[in-house]
Amino acid sequence: MRRLLLTGIFSLFLIHCLFAQERTVSGTVTSGEDKSPLVGVNVVVKGTNTGVITDVEGKYRLSVPANATTLVFSFVGFVSQEVAIGNRTTVDIALEPDTKTLQEVIVTGYGQQEKKALAGSAAIVKAEVIRAVPLGSFDQMLQGQAPGLLVQANSGQPGAPAAVRIRGIGSINGTNEPLYVVDGVQISAQNFATLNPADFESVNVLKDAAATSIYGSRGSNGVIVITTRRGKAGNAKIEYSGQYGMSFFPPNRLELMNTNEKIDYELRQGGTELENLSPAQIAELRTIQTDWQKELFDVGRTHQHQINASGGNEKTVFYVSANLFQQTGTVKFTGLDRYTGRMNLEHNSNNLRFGLNATGGYSKYKNTTEANAGIASPLNAIRWANPYEKPFTATGAYSQFLSGQPNPVQEMLETSRGTNEFKGVGNVFIEYTLPFLKEVSVRTTWGVDYENQESTTFFSRRSVVGQSAANRRNGSLNRNFFRNTRWTGTTSVNYSKTFGDHNLNVGLFQEVVRNRFATFGFTGFGLTGNLENEAGITQGSPTNNFIPVVRGNASESALVSYFLSANYGFKDRYFISASVRRDGSSRFGADKRWGNFWSLGGSWVISDEAFLANVDKKTLSLLKLKASYGTVGSQAGFTSAFGSFGIGDFASRELFSAAAVYDGVAGLTLVQLANPDLGWEQKNMFNAGIEFGLFNDRLSGGIEFYNNETTNMFLPVQLSRTTGFTNQNRNAGKMRNRGIEISLNTVNIKAGDFKWSTNLNFTLNRNKITDLAGEQQIISGTIINKVGHPVNSNFLVEYVGVNPQNGNSLYSNINGEITENYSPNDRKIFGVRDAPYFGGITNTFTFKGFELNFLWNYVLGNKVYNNDRTNVEDPTYFADNISRALLREWQKPGDITDIPRPTQEMQRGTTRFLEKGDFWRLRNIILAYNFPSQLLSKAKISGLRLFVQGQNVFTITEFQGFDPEITGGVLTGAQYPALRTVTFGVNLSF
Repeated sequence: MRRLLLTGIFSLFLIHCLFAQERTVSGTVTSGEDKSPLVGVNVVVKGTNTGVITDVEGKYRLSVPANATTLVFSFVGFVSQEVAIGNRTTVDIALEPDTKTLQEVIVTGYGQQEKKALAGSAAIVKAEVIRAVPLGSFDQMLQGQAPGLLVQANSGQPGAPAAVRIRGIGSINGTNEPLYVVDGVQISAQNFATLNPADFESVNVLKDAAATSIYGSRGSNGVIVITTRRGKAGNAKIEYSGQYGMSFFPPNRLELMNTNEKIDYELRQGGTELENLSPAQIAELRTIQTDWQKELFDVGRTHQHQINASGGNEKTVFYVSANLFQQTGTVKFTGLDRYTGRMNLEHNSNNLRFGLNATGGYSKYKNTTEANAGIASPLNAIRWANPYEKPFTATGAYSQFLSGQPNPVQEMLETSRGTNEFKGVGNVFIEYTLPFLKEVSVRTTWGVDYENQESTTFFSRRSVVGQSAANRRNGSLNRNFFRNTRWTGTTSVNYSKTFGDHNLNVGLFQEVVRNRFATFGFTGFGLTGNLENEAGITQGSPTNNFIPVVRGNASESALVSYFLSANYGFKDRYFISASVRRDGSSRFGADKRWGNFWSLGGSWVISDEAFLANVDKKTLSLLKLKASYGTVGSQAGFTSAFGSFGIGDFASRELFSAAAVYDGVAGLTLVQLANPDLGWEQKNMFNAGIEFGLFNDRLSGGIEFYNNETTNMFLPVQLSRTTGFTNQNRNAGKMRNRGIEISLNTVNIKAGDFKWSTNLNFTLNRNKITDLAGEQQIISGTIINKVGHPVNSNFLVEYVGVNPQNGNSLYSNINGEITENYSPNDRKIFGVRDAPYFGGITNTFTFKGFELNFLWNYVLGNKVYNNDRTNVEDPTYFADNISRALLREWQKPGDITDIPRPTQEMQRGTTRFLEKGDFWRLRNIILAYNFPSQLLSKAKISGLRLFVQGQNVFTITEFQGFDPEITGGVLTGAQYPALRTVTFGVNLSF
C-alpha cells in the first residue's frame, strides 16, 4: 500500500512537471494602420519551429515551452516584430505596414521584382498621390512624377488624354506612345477617361531594355504598368471618398484691343463697315464692351464620389468599388460624366490560385472643337469677335456682326458635340503549383480590353457649318459608331528556387494579342425642324439633294510571342537578369513578320560588401551600380491609305479603294503599293546608373545615363513619279536619344512631430537624327527633320525687327546678312519643339495630423510656334479683333518698333511668332488633416481625412497665350487650356 501511494505521488509530480514545461499564450493581431484584424499572420516561438497562424478574427492560440521568452510575428507587407512573453498569457499586437518594402517592389505585369535586385530602369509613382487628383484622364496625373517621363496635356477638356513620352521621341512615322498595361491587359491610352484612378494600387514606369524587353515590340516606347487594389484578409473594410470643386479659365497673356482701341484702329485703316456708320452710331458702339470670354466660358464644377469595400479570409480576398465622376469644363456645354465599377477577387486553395479582375465604365463627353483655325470654333471667336459687338439684339435674336465673322454664341448654341462610351477591361487567371515540385508553377491569364463608342455632331440650319454648301444649307447630323476589342492571352511556366546563396527565377511564356476594329457612320441632312436626332433628317431624293453620306471600315491584327526571362541573384548583392523574345506581327510582309529581341542586365549592391562592413549603415545604407543593354521593336504607327482607322493593320499590303467613279460607274483604284519588305522598327537601348542612400536615408536617389538608338526607322521614302505615288513607307533611317536622369529624395527636417521632405527629379534628353535613308532632310511646313539635328526642329526665316525709315520687316538671310526681302530659301533651324529639359519637385510637410504637399513641374528649352498670334497680328484681318501689339506698329519714319507698317504683306514663316515654351507650374497643392485614431475609435471609425487641393494653380511663363503646355510645338488656334481647379474632399473609412 505504501509503495502504491508513493508511485501515485510521483506520477502526479511528473505530470505537474510536464505541464509546467508548457503554457498557453493567446492574443489578437491587428493592423496598426486601421486596427482591423489580420488573417494569416505567422506567430512563431523564436528559435523553434513551433507556431500557428491567426484566424479570420486575427486571433491565435499557441502552446509555448516554459523557457520560451519571445514570439515573432510576421506577415507579408508588414514589419515583422519580436515581442517578449514574460509572465503573460495574453499578447496582443498591432503590426505596422512595411511601406519601404512595398515601395521597393517593381511590378512588370508578368510578375514582380524587388527594386534592390532590379538591373533595369524603373520608377514608381505612388498611387495614393494620384488617387485624389480631380482629373478625368489618369495620364495627366503623372506630370512631374518620375524622371524620364514627359507628360503634356493635349487639352483642358474634361477627359482629354495627354501626350506621354518616355525618354524622348524615337520615331518619325511610328508611334511614340508607351504601352499601358492594367492587371496584365494592354489598354488604349485614349480611354483613360473611362478608368477610375482611385482603384489603382501601384503605377510602375519601365524605361530601359532590361525592364521593357519582356514586352518585346509592344514596349519599344517604355511601359506603364498599373496594378489595381486587392483585398486583404480580415474583417470587411469600407471606404468612402468625395470631392467637390470649381474650375476656372486661366488668364489670357495674348492681349487684344478694347472697344475704343479697335474702333480707332479701324477708322484709321479704313475700308470696313464702320465707315458707313454715323458718328452717333459709332458713339453708341463705343459704349459696348463685350467680354467674349465671359459669354463663352463659365465656372466648371467637379463632383467625385467613391465607395469601396475589401476584405476576406486566409483563402479568399475581395475588392469591390463604385465611382461617380462629373466635371463640367470652363467652356460652356463641355464636360465629362463617368460611372465606373470594379471587382477584384482572388482565391487560394492548397496548390491552386485563381482570380478575376474586372472593371466597367460608362462615360458621356460633351466637347467643342479645338486645335484649329476655323471661324466656327468658339475658342477662336474669343480672339476674333470684336468687343463692340453683342451676342443678341434687343429683340433677343442673334446679332449679325459688321465684320461678317460668325457670332460665337450662335455657333455654340446651334452646334452640339458629344460621345457616349462604354469600356470594359478584365482578366481571369489560374495558377497551379506542382505538388511534387513546389519550385514550378503554371499560370495562364486571359484578358480583354473592350470599347464601344458612339459620337454625335449636330449642326442646326442656323449654324455656319449647317448653312454651308456641304450641308445643303439646312443643317446636318453626323453620327459615328466605333467598336474595338483587344484580347491578350499569356501562358507561362515559372521556376523559382533558393539554394544557399543562390536565388533563381525563370519563366517561359507564350502570348497572343489579337485586335479587332470596326466602325460605321452616316451624315444626314435637311434638319428643318426642331429635332436634333435621326427623326429630324429629311429623306433624301434626287430633287432635294438630301441624300445621306455613309461610311464604314474594319480591320484586324494579331501578335504572337514566345519569350524567356531569367533573374539570378548571388549572396543578395550580385544580380543578373536576361530575356529573349520572338514576336510575329500580321502587319508586316511574310519575310519580315518575325523579330527577335533580347536584353541583358546586371547590378551590384556594393554597400553589402565585406570591405564596407565597418561603414555604419546609418551613414551608407545603399550603394548600387547597374547596367543593361538590349533591343526592342515597334510595329505600330502607320495610318494606311485605306483610312484613318485601323492604324497600321495593312501597312505592308496592296490596298484598293472603291471611291473612284469613271463615266458614272464606280470602280477600284489602287491607293497603296504593296511592300513585302516592310519590317520591324528597332531600338537598341543602353542604360547605366547608380543608386544610393546616405545618412540613415535622409538623402537617397539615383543617377542614370541612357543611350537609345532607333534603326530601320519607318520613313516615307521618295518613289519614281512613274509609279503614280510620291513615296512609300519603308524601313530606313536612324535616330538617337541620349540623356541623364536624376532623382533625389531628402528628409530636410525631422524634429519631433514635424517633418519636411523633398522629392526632385530632372531629365536631360538629347535627340539627334543620324540617318534619313540617304536624304539629308525632310521638310514639312515650318518643321524640318535633318541629319545631325533633333527631330521636329523649327525651320523658319529669322525675323530681326523693323526698318525705322520705311517700316519694312527686316530678316536675316542664309548668309546672316540683314535684308528686307523675304525668301523661304533663307530658312534656318531655330531650336526644337520637344523639350530637352523637364522634371518635377515635390515638397511635403507633416505635423501631427496635418499635411501640406505641393508639386511643381517644369519644361525648359523648347520653342513653340504661336500661330494664334499670326491671326491677330495680321493687319489685313483688322475687320475682326486684333492684338494690342498692333497699336505700336510703324507709322512714320523714325519710329522704333518691332511691328512693321500695316500695308506690308505679313510673312508667317518667320521667328517673329516663335516663342519660348518654358514654364514652371504649380501643378498640385494639397492641405489635409488626418483625425487622430483615439478620437475616431469611439465612433467606430478607422480613418477620417479632410483636405483642400488645387490643380494648375499658378504658371510662370513668357508665352503669349492661355497655356504654354502645347504638344507638338505649335499652337494652331482654338486652345482649350488646362483647368485651374480647386476642390474640397473627405476620405472616410470604417
